[in-house]
Amino acid sequence: MKVQKTIQYKIIQPNKNKELKLNTTMRRYRRCVNFYLHEIGKNEEMKDIYYKAKEIFKLPTALIQTARDIAKEQYKSWKNNEDNPKFPHFKGFTVLRFDKRTINFNKENNHFDWWANISTIKGKVKVPITGRKQAKLNDNFLSAQLIYKNNAFYLNVIFEEEKEIPKEENFEHFVGVDLGINNIATVVVLNREGEVLETKFFSGKQLIEKRRRFSDLRKELSKKKLLNEIKKTKNRERNYMKDINHKISRKIINIAKKYPDCCVVMEKLKGIRSKIKYSKRFNKRFHNWSFRQLQQFIEYKAHYNSIAVRRVYPAYTSQVCRNCFGKMMRSSQSKAVCQTCKIEVNADWLGAVNVTKRLFGYMLSNLGCSESSPKQGNVEHKGVTAPSFGKSKGFVAQLSVS
Repeated sequence: MKVQKTIQYKIIQPNKNKELKLNTTMRRYRRCVNFYLHEIGKNEEMKDIYYKAKEIFKLPTALIQTARDIAKEQYKSWKNNEDNPKFPHFKGFTVLRFDKRTINFNKENNHFDWWANISTIKGKVKVPITGRKQAKLNDNFLSAQLIYKNNAFYLNVIFEEEKEIPKEENFEHFVGVDLGINNIATVVVLNREGEVLETKFFSGKQLIEKRRRFSDLRKELSKKKLLNEIKKTKNRERNYMKDINHKISRKIINIAKKYPDCCVVMEKLKGIRSKIKYSKRFNKRFHNWSFRQLQQFIEYKAHYNSIAVRRVYPAYTSQVCRNCFGKMMRSSQSKAVCQTCKIEVNADWLGAVNVTKRLFGYMLSNLGCSESSPKQGNVEHKGVTAPSFGKSKGFVAQLSVS
């Protein structure tokens, strides 16, 4: 399986002339992407849009084509995302995507080791770059992205590597991940027989308190009408959340790496925001929860470490007893009690166990791919679970790698 990894390099203090060329190209590129988006929204032919964009924006042909690709991706994402009704439109500095036609890297015996040659509307610009793992620039890169933040230019260079992901018939260990608010993530490791090997909770108390402080700070700044400061606090909060998600995902994958032939099992949470409607306070906390980003981090880090990833239907995973399959009722916010066998367990822990058991059920019932709807129908099977599966039962379903 081909796995992508992104490494960031900083462009070192370009002179004013080079900075102007990069700035102007990024602004014109953003307008080109927006032009493509709105023309695609009007169902115009791609060929006609291309000739119009080439005439209007005077960008290099390869940059127009990557702008088209970004616009198509954003439009498709908007059409398929039920949680985002707002039509995509970029403001400020947007990401500028390069391929091998518009950027290349050279090593020179100079004050700076590595230099990037970047295509702009005024020809090529040669700039020095710095960052970790510079030796990887010798390898074939897939693409690069130019971004502007904190008054500096950065290049996100994307490399592609071939990784061997375990096949379903070779799975020996399963890392069930349940995402929540009070516990950002709950991880339970099971083997093929359904035995629990390890449990780990990632508490969300510190995160909740941190976000409450950010919210209170924005309220105070709003009273003083300091709009720029409000924007800065939002960026700081977003960066803090991203850092937390990176750290949690790294720890989850470190747990999975301890077990051979491992598979990470998560819930399929697409469209969940439109289905959850509780109190105003809970909705605010829930809709600010970046669960999708955390799942993406877990997925790409798992694949990079040759670990498989599967997703299952999320409903009722905390409401089915792991022992007798009876109905679980909450005795408190964190605890649930089985109405049949009266066992009491942590609800998040139970959810992490049952997402794995639901994958067992998908496999043993030959329900097809756990990433999408089972082959037998267009609706996910909500209650399919299985206590365990041994070597004698074997595997009857071939699941697509997510």
